Amino acid sequence: MNRFRGMTRRQVTTAAVLGTAGAMAIGIPASAATRSARKGSSVQLWRDTAKSPDRRADALLAAMTHDEKVTLITAVEVADNKPLEYLGIPAMTRVDASDGLRGDKGVTAFPAPNALAATFDTELAEEYGRAIGAEARAKGWNVLLGPTVDIDRNPRNGRESESYGEDPLVNGLIGAAVTKGFQKNHVIAQVKHFTVYNQEDGRNSLDVKVSERALRELYYPAYEHTIRDGGALSIMGSYPKVNGVYACQNEHIITALKQDLGLKGYLGTDFQPSADPVEIIKAGVDSGALEPDVPKAAFSDGRIPEERTNDAARRILYALFASGAFDHPLPATPADVVTTPEHQALARVTGEQATVLLKNAGGVLPLSKKKTVAVIGPAGKDAITGVEGSSYVDPGDFTTAVDAIRVKAGVGRVLVAQGSYGDVALPLVPTDVFTTPDGKRGLHAEFFDNEAFAGAPVAVTTTPNVDFRRGGPVGGLPAKWSGRWTGTITPPTTGWVRFSTLLSGAAKVVVDGETVFDESRFVWDFFFAPQEYTVGGVTRLTAGEPVEITVEYSTKDVGFNGPSMKLCWQPDSLIPEAVETAKKADVAVVFVNNFTGEAMDRDTLSLPGDQNQLIEAVAAVNPNTVVVLNTSGPMLMPWIRDVKGVLQAWYQGAATGTSIAGVLYGDAEPGGRLPVTFPSTEEQGPSTYTGGKNDGANGTISYDEGIYVGYKWYDKNCKKPLFPFGHGLSYTSFAYDRLRVGNLSLGDARDTASIRVEVRNTGRRTGSDVVQVYLGHLPTRTDTPEKQLAGFARVSLKPGERETVTIEVDRRKLSYWDERKGRWVTPIGKVPVYVGRSAADIKLAGTITVK
Repeated sequence: MNRFRGMTRRQVTTAAVLGTAGAMAIGIPASAATRSARKGSSVQLWRDTAKSPDRRADALLAAMTHDEKVTLITAVEVADNKPLEYLGIPAMTRVDASDGLRGDKGVTAFPAPNALAATFDTELAEEYGRAIGAEARAKGWNVLLGPTVDIDRNPRNGRESESYGEDPLVNGLIGAAVTKGFQKNHVIAQVKHFTVYNQEDGRNSLDVKVSERALRELYYPAYEHTIRDGGALSIMGSYPKVNGVYACQNEHIITALKQDLGLKGYLGTDFQPSADPVEIIKAGVDSGALEPDVPKAAFSDGRIPEERTNDAARRILYALFASGAFDHPLPATPADVVTTPEHQALARVTGEQATVLLKNAGGVLPLSKKKTVAVIGPAGKDAITGVEGSSYVDPGDFTTAVDAIRVKAGVGRVLVAQGSYGDVALPLVPTDVFTTPDGKRGLHAEFFDNEAFAGAPVAVTTTPNVDFRRGGPVGGLPAKWSGRWTGTITPPTTGWVRFSTLLSGAAKVVVDGETVFDESRFVWDFFFAPQEYTVGGVTRLTAGEPVEITVEYSTKDVGFNGPSMKLCWQPDSLIPEAVETAKKADVAVVFVNNFTGEAMDRDTLSLPGDQNQLIEAVAAVNPNTVVVLNTSGPMLMPWIRDVKGVLQAWYQGAATGTSIAGVLYGDAEPGGRLPVTFPSTEEQGPSTYTGGKNDGANGTISYDEGIYVGYKWYDKNCKKPLFPFGHGLSYTSFAYDRLRVGNLSLGDARDTASIRVEVRNTGRRTGSDVVQVYLGHLPTRTDTPEKQLAGFARVSLKPGERETVTIEVDRRKLSYWDERKGRWVTPIGKVPVYVGRSAADIKLAGTITVK
């Protein structure tokens, strides 16, 4: 969600403060005596808590006037609800809450949602949701915008860390558990974003071409789990078009949501979707709270039928009653601080259980507390704790990784070197290093009245550098233009020189004949997170030797902030100092990161800036190098064979330092398993969008892969990833044995088959493992996946301990969507069953017979 689109950071901060101030009054319950009941209704049956939510919703709906129903449907601000107070209807106050409360202070920043998914632990997920829900209520919020269960179709998605990975079952079960936890606090969970919201580029006008089968088997199931298993009372519609019709006015998918997936509550919109505000209500959107442009007149002039008005209002009322929000008023004064030691501990445990041990050659981990360790990279307050945009949560004064490691090993055994600043904005390149072709300070610049650098320049000048925002660098340029800056640049030092840009538009930088970067961005700054989106690269230069530089910019992909670019650099590499530090230590731990979020997709899976060069340089001098990936998701690892250990830490919120230190030193185990496949090349995985990136791009993407996303794509295309879905090493070892597979009889009332397997800890440490059950091809001529996750269970065992794990596989997992018949089909016959530790590490195999 982007409720502050188009605002500056200062404006957003002001809006957030005002919003909180407005919320402070929401907890005052309306007195039944404030106004008398409507004539003819001496008993307000909807206040009877002994009645079911259905009966109460019906009773209250019957007591409401047409105008009051319209008010309920269209209310945006707390004050809009004033006419409904005498009925007892509370104002609905909303906060983004995927991993904590976005925009509030004194809250707990939990590890990112995909980190939670890496735990494969639904009980932990429910605790996580319950804690966030409790903090939300104490802060004065009763509608939580989350969890997010969008399928991670392509790891370049800027918001990949906001959902639970590439598999619909993991998304569904973790999402359902978080939803259940939220709603135990008498708040409404609004699960997002329905549906096929899988990228940021061009999101507000994008048209997603997707098959009905892919919708039913891949993109719908997580929502159904949150509704049926988690009790979700609201769903948020998404921005893109689905097969030519905006999701929020697409009757086909909305009907499926309400009739087939079982939503009894209400459907809302994301913030100001591009869809028509009247058509969305007609199509089945029930709440216009995030679409303030819905005209009230449309409910009276025949454009929106009365039946639709009644249905929408009733669904909102049902959610208020079923959640308990109607009967449990919010606090009169929101608390300043709602985080607790228990919640901070829960964040740390979640972070530990989320951390994935990808590689551990020679048992380099856990580290010995008696050895000297070099901590290199952004491991202090410069660590990235969360995703930009709607899910960024202020972590407060968190313990850094450097400080947490010092506590473990002792200050004297910890050597520190920056090595790299990570994925951050750099200083502007100064004028005095540029020389124009005719010997002046600065750069020769020429500008064109088109985006293709074509024809004669409309302006020619000398500029001190490349630095402009919200407009052109010279006057008189049209809406679409391009510019080229040329000259030489003279570096002050020898070695790696890092260039980057803050950008709204498209830019290419060539230094000494080498393209340093060639990318585009919609915006460079969104809201709430302290970082900014950068584009960059590195090249080796020699001190005092001028080299040619060419900078090209065009307005292609410019976003709402207008044409903007700052050319930045870091001429003095920090890598040599890090190398010297690494030489002095027994072990080198290199922290690296990337920064992603709303309104920006990644163009590459490579680590930003000079971080790959840093790892390679450190590994060359210290054979015991461990890499900690503080990243949004999968990264390419050209250095993987040169390092001993790799930990995937994700974004860990307030647990950023404590959880990683615990895992590094073995005080906690690396409990995570990958909820996404890590590609080995840029080309692996479903197709990448190549269209325009801004709101009005009107791009199209075809999901030609159908149901084959994630590990299913790799199986289908016979490709080997860098690390498979479900992968994660342990500090102990496990053996699987005694597989027993039940059958499924379609005539029985019980429509599940039981899979039982014995798991034994064969190592010397207590540890946990995630048992994963996959089904093979179904017995039908219809193409079905080679492997499809059908269930999982986390088990914790002491050394030598064994446990029989039971996983139930329901009929839906043994079915496919028949597009011709428009229904689920369960083929009769034998279905392979695989039990393993990842999609590629199968330990046992059996067969389910469907009778």
